[in-house]
Amino acid sequence: MATETEFVTAPSTPEPADPMAPVVAEPPPPALHDTFEIVVEQRLRQHARDGGSSSPMTIFRVPAHVRDASKELYEPRLVSVGPYYRGRAALRAMEQHKWRYLHELLAEFPEASLADCVRAVRGVEHQARRCYSERTDIFAAGAGAAAEGENWQPRQQGDTGPGDGFAEMLLLDGGFVLQFFIKWYRREPDKLCDVGWGLPLLLSDLLLLENQIPFFVLEALFDAVNPEASRLGLLKLIVPHFKLDDSTFCKEVLAGVVPTEAGEIHHLLHLLYEAFVPRAEELASSPPPPPRYDARLARMGLRFKTAVSKRFVFVRDMPRVPGWRRLSASMTLLRKVSAWFGKALIGVKTKTEAEPPEPDDRSTAQPAAASDDRSTAPPPPMVVPSVTQLREAGVRFEMAPSPRHMFDVTFDAARGVLRMPRMEVDYANKAQLVNLVAFEQTMGGLRGGGGGGARLLSSYAALVGALARTDRDVEHLQERGVAENLLSGDGDAATRFFQQLGGCSSLDYGDHHFAAMFRDLSGYYHSSWRRHKAKFLRDHCSSPWAVLALVVAGCAFCFALIKFGTTMYGLAHPYCHC
Repeated sequence: MATETEFVTAPSTPEPADPMAPVVAEPPPPALHDTFEIVVEQRLRQHARDGGSSSPMTIFRVPAHVRDASKELYEPRLVSVGPYYRGRAALRAMEQHKWRYLHELLAEFPEASLADCVRAVRGVEHQARRCYSERTDIFAAGAGAAAEGENWQPRQQGDTGPGDGFAEMLLLDGGFVLQFFIKWYRREPDKLCDVGWGLPLLLSDLLLLENQIPFFVLEALFDAVNPEASRLGLLKLIVPHFKLDDSTFCKEVLAGVVPTEAGEIHHLLHLLYEAFVPRAEELASSPPPPPRYDARLARMGLRFKTAVSKRFVFVRDMPRVPGWRRLSASMTLLRKVSAWFGKALIGVKTKTEAEPPEPDDRSTAQPAAASDDRSTAPPPPMVVPSVTQLREAGVRFEMAPSPRHMFDVTFDAARGVLRMPRMEVDYANKAQLVNLVAFEQTMGGLRGGGGGGARLLSSYAALVGALARTDRDVEHLQERGVAENLLSGDGDAATRFFQQLGGCSSLDYGDHHFAAMFRDLSGYYHSSWRRHKAKFLRDHCSSPWAVLALVVAGCAFCFALIKFGTTMYGLAHPYCHC
């Protein structure tokens, strides 16, 4: 039997090439694709399929260094919503409750079926994938099904769909959020929410920046289970539980009038932001500024006091003379004081006459004055003095009697009064405000209004963070009714509360909502006359006995002055016996 080696043909010996034959060029070998090129091309195709640069990312992650510094403010503690924290061991127990809530939601609306909900989720799955700024493992599964988007068709029987983790997440999380607010709206008992910590932790986790699903997923599921309801019904279901009854947005939702600007709601935290933060139109309806002549008088008084503090130094430089030479020194002092008063009055009169005359029409005068102030005023400072420092300059802190919103902070420079709405210092408010500030940083051009309405929360965080720096600052705000410290009276915790509000914010200090207030507070504090005046009032008018001692000392000074005058008159007229 022949073996395999017997059929192997020996290679033939090549014949020698004919030197007279023409040379024929061989075709080049086919180009070989590099493995790296193939991988990059696949990534580019995936990026183009996911939306490319036009991808409408609306759900972002907080920078890692900010999140690691205070995880309790940015990470969920009870339930995960969305892909960022899905599968975490500490939150895995809530997955069973999500299935229970989905079952109760389908039982609540018998006319809806599971197929309708799945079809609704499939219709928005591809759009939902494009809303997240960071990809996790759940995005890799089911990418082909998500790419089909609106053209999705029901799968054949027997197809288990192993790559549907993202769609399952949208269905479970969306059904859980809807059933949670439905049960809360109807005041139905629930074993999970009736626990003391259940409801606060659930609501706090649902309003975290990194713990969100797109709002259009909730709308699609709500329309699937209740086709007769409108989008206004979903807003009325959710907004009242934010406990913002004084919000204009909340009143309009309850009245059935939804503002057109709130047409694109990205997620629950965005809905809270729209209901909590006033718009530029509401901020523009502030009380009118004081009349112009009051401002002129205030400026004249400020110039006069500044001139006094600068030019009254010659009293300290005068030599001390003994005996009868004090009479000539006193006369020299009186002449210098009279000459100084004459120069000061001439300077004030010259500066007043140099100012442009005030027009009759106040509506046309105010914009011109504002533009003139903007062109000549120095840039606002980045940090304002603290509460303790402002108190040394005579600033008084008062609670605003009837504020329109939390940002209704006013400073009366003529009286030195800073009015602020009451603010509760609590852990729940801290997480909510911090995440609202972080979301505001992701908005970009979603809201107009320039420096007044673009980043209002960041401006407020910069203001209160600069005011409350120490325990004494927080204690004084608490004494004046501006801050309500619910952190067991811990001054350090309350101070950290104010300092961490702007931990994830960046602000243009040259153009923000409280830039003018920063400039006024800094100018008020750096006025030496106001600091000396406040010190005098603290030292000599802090109690009734101090006031009485001051009055007695004043009377004694007057009597001594009268006696000195009569003595000088007797020395000047020794022969006068009148």
